[in-house]
Amino acid sequence: MKNFKSLIKNYWIAMRVFSLTLAFAATTYGIIAAYINGYFEGRSTSYMIFLVIIVTIAGLASQAGANLINDFFEGSFKYPPQGTKTITFLKMERSYFDVFVFLSGIGALMLASLIGLYLIYITDMWMLVIGLIGVFGSYAYTGEPFVYKRRGLGVPLSFILMGPLMSLGSYYAIAGSFSITPILLSLPTSLLVPALMISNEMRDFLRDQKFAMGTMTVKIGATASKILFVSLMVGVYVLTIVYVILGLFPVYSLISFITLPYAVRAIENVMNAKNLGIRNTTKVHMYYSSIIFICFIISFL
Repeated sequence: MKNFKSLIKNYWIAMRVFSLTLAFAATTYGIIAAYINGYFEGRSTSYMIFLVIIVTIAGLASQAGANLINDFFEGSFKYPPQGTKTITFLKMERSYFDVFVFLSGIGALMLASLIGLYLIYITDMWMLVIGLIGVFGSYAYTGEPFVYKRRGLGVPLSFILMGPLMSLGSYYAIAGSFSITPILLSLPTSLLVPALMISNEMRDFLRDQKFAMGTMTVKIGATASKILFVSLMVGVYVLTIVYVILGLFPVYSLISFITLPYAVRAIENVMNAKNLGIRNTTKVHMYYSSIIFICFIISFL
């Protein structure tokens, strides 16, 4: 029983469950945009609920797959105790748990793909294009032989894939057409995705620099990375004010400024390359996006 609990705990860490709010937020912005543009009107309530659920599950599965595959290839934490039997898998000596992490990551991407097939059926082939980019991007983040993170592309591509693209994908699944609305609505929160990636890379900066890992922070340097991180965090709140003025966000959205203390802590942590930078940036994303969603719901009532 003790070993089982340990495996569950390790798997929970490997999946990075709390980070799945990134996918949840991105898909939700697309859903909100579809509602604003009138694509819920005249359609069965039960069917729309079904559509919202499967679109959300597809987004969560896509990110869960990326997280699990990332942990398999990077070994960002210690799995079961040393001495566990290993097997040769993908030309590496890995534990059975490692292999399970990888295979479940592939399984998660397959789940997202299966849902994608249905979404293609009810829309068109553009949904296939969006889905293929999303699934490939999820695997190739750290999946061999691509590993675009080590080519300095992890930060910018995470912004695109886990921000505008996922929001546009969830919108397209419901609307069956393209629109700038989901991209605009998701932009403030999307800025927190590359910020989270930078906080992660800054934590490992010295190690990655030593082994020439090729992450973006190693390529542009610690100082430039810190400046970019601060710019992204500030950009979230600046855009919030602009969006309220333009009417893109409900006026209540200014309540999101109560998350500023977490943003300040995240900036302080990243400046000192501390682990807490990841935790506080995740909190900013989680609390900020939750507040914005609640404000939209209130405005719809």
